[in-house]
Amino acid sequence: MNWKDDLKRFESDNSTGSAELLEGYIELLLYWLEKGELQTPKDKSFLMDQIKRLQDRHKSLFVFLHFSYRVIQLLNSNGEDWNHMVVDFLNEYRDKWTGVNIRLAMQAGSAIDLKQKLILCHSQSSAVREIFEAYQGNRKKVKIIQTESRPILEGRIQAVNLHKLGYEVKLVSDTGYARHLDRINMILLGADAIFRDYFVNKSGSYNICLAGKNAGIPVYILADSRKFWFSLPPEHQEMQYNESKKPGEEIWKDPHPGIDIENFYFEKIPVDWADGFITEKEILKPSLLRKL
Repeated sequence: MNWKDDLKRFESDNSTGSAELLEGYIELLLYWLEKGELQTPKDKSFLMDQIKRLQDRHKSLFVFLHFSYRVIQLLNSNGEDWNHMVVDFLNEYRDKWTGVNIRLAMQAGSAIDLKQKLILCHSQSSAVREIFEAYQGNRKKVKIIQTESRPILEGRIQAVNLHKLGYEVKLVSDTGYARHLDRINMILLGADAIFRDYFVNKSGSYNICLAGKNAGIPVYILADSRKFWFSLPPEHQEMQYNESKKPGEEIWKDPHPGIDIENFYFEKIPVDWADGFITEKEILKPSLLRKL
């Protein structure tokens, strides 16, 4: 496989969590750059176009925007040694952000206690997985309800990962958690983008957070600091959530003629429906987000 095809496959990955997806992309880009495969001005132009396509394809994922704006700025410079500059940047970026979820999990440990809890999780999030991986208590006494997360069903991947860590996991449909609401002690979700008034996460999160708020269940959002609007360059900090409709066949492969199938992966949830936003640095209350 050549480097162009290798990098292109990241444009169609819909099931991997955003931080994990970016880590894989950086590792692959470093591999090809250090092999000396990207040398010419034509290579540079292709790489810039490919990153812009990634940016457009994953425009709801702030970790990709945080990364891509910086790389594009670097590629726009006129230096002939551009590939070495990109390698240096990628290594610095990787050193800074590798292990961010471990730091986030340590921060979360001061606010939430998993002991003998029944916890609701949705979709797939490397930050959520790290919370459970860092837990040093008796994992057999912690129970997890995990939603499938349609239409890609990446919740199944998270269910397997959490089960392998030694937890009792019950997989339910995206609305199947309702019958367990009277027993659920906590809701843990990731986030793909956080604005002043709302955050963006996988479709289904809106109803989960609303149900948690109405039932008095604590809702915590786990997200590293790249996922907040203030992490973006100043000229992009006023952007709003925008998503293109996804293929209808993911919901219904052979639909009845004339039916309009609407398929969006993400949705907006009011920040007030969360009890706290846990980052690697601090725990932010929704009221504080509005003042930042």
